[in-house]
Amino acid sequence: MSRVIAISFLIFLGLISSNPDSYAGTHDIRFSFLGKEHTIKNQELPGGFPTSYNKTSNFPNMIKLLDDYCADIIPELSTIRNRLNLSDWHYYQLIRKVSQQLVPKEKDYWGYTYCKWFFLARSGFKPLLCTIDNKLLLYIQSNSSIYNIPIKIIDEKQYVCMNYHDYNHDIPIEKITPQPIQSSLVENGDEFNYMISTMPDLPEERYVNKTIEFKYKGEVAKHDIKVFPEIKDYFINYPVTDYRFQFNIPMSKVTYGSLIPRLQTTLKKKSKEEGVEYIMFLVRNAFGYEADSLIYGREKRFSPEETLASEWSDCEDHAGLFFSLVREVYNLPMIVLSYPGHVNVAVKLEKPKGNTILHNGSIYTICEPTPQKKVFYLGEMEKKLSKKQFEVVYEYIPTRS
Repeated sequence: MSRVIAISFLIFLGLISSNPDSYAGTHDIRFSFLGKEHTIKNQELPGGFPTSYNKTSNFPNMIKLLDDYCADIIPELSTIRNRLNLSDWHYYQLIRKVSQQLVPKEKDYWGYTYCKWFFLARSGFKPLLCTIDNKLLLYIQSNSSIYNIPIKIIDEKQYVCMNYHDYNHDIPIEKITPQPIQSSLVENGDEFNYMISTMPDLPEERYVNKTIEFKYKGEVAKHDIKVFPEIKDYFINYPVTDYRFQFNIPMSKVTYGSLIPRLQTTLKKKSKEEGVEYIMFLVRNAFGYEADSLIYGREKRFSPEETLASEWSDCEDHAGLFFSLVREVYNLPMIVLSYPGHVNVAVKLEKPKGNTILHNGSIYTICEPTPQKKVFYLGEMEKKLSKKQFEVVYEYIPTRS
């Protein structure tokens, strides 16, 4: 064993001092994030981080090494976070990138997960590590409503699993309770918020042109937009959340600027009723439909911009894009309706049409933005669906007139 590796191994075991001042030198961590190249300088650990060996007993020593050698990374992460105005979710994607550079997941998954825990904890969140069947699960304290990944309640606080996807969404949590491995379960800090209220600026040169085409009242309509193909990479493991979270994820500036102003100009001479119907046809006919179960094997919800960039999407994604476009163009009150196996939207119009919903004293017109065998106009829907029970799962009331 070489001297460098031996020193690293002894440091890891805690048998000698791990004072970073004893090992001068820095190295650059280089990675691509949101379409841009980033570099972070960091103190170099001779020999790199030793393997975690999939043992919980090695957690304290790994965290000590990270504290000793990676403390300077924290303010760098914070700088990028503030400069790009990152949501908690996109900040976590940044943490994943940096952790991968320090301890690649394919070489040492436990070490990689320890890194993510470390950066989340030192960034002010409340992460938690648990084990189940020799698997390591990373949880985060969050009050957000999450539906398709495991949660854990500790001291009446909700913790959401962040790496369930790494195990193909297949861990027998309903049979075996994950056991925490940390001496202190809860650290002081902020809850992790899954709401994405801002999108970071993305490099315009990485966008591609896309033409969306559809038929409306016998005429072909086209809109040339710009989409960011990599957008899906930063939402790939985003969980199923409340509809108010999904439907209100904003578009990036470039995509927004390529679509909304031109759509507003196109609809300027139309009544709001005609404009909403036009948007309904756009969303319904310009984007292909496919069930999540056939593509992903599970439920997955797109942000509106993901739907614009994707070839296929389902009823929830179509409803989300329709909601987003109507909000941006007209900012009208809307409700989201959840039927057994289907989701659509109803809009409050000055002149209600066809099938309507009375909700909290207001009349909303049914809109069907998902492809159907029959052509539906405002207030029209599948007869079988109209007879089914539904739930109003989200009500949008504009904050401005």
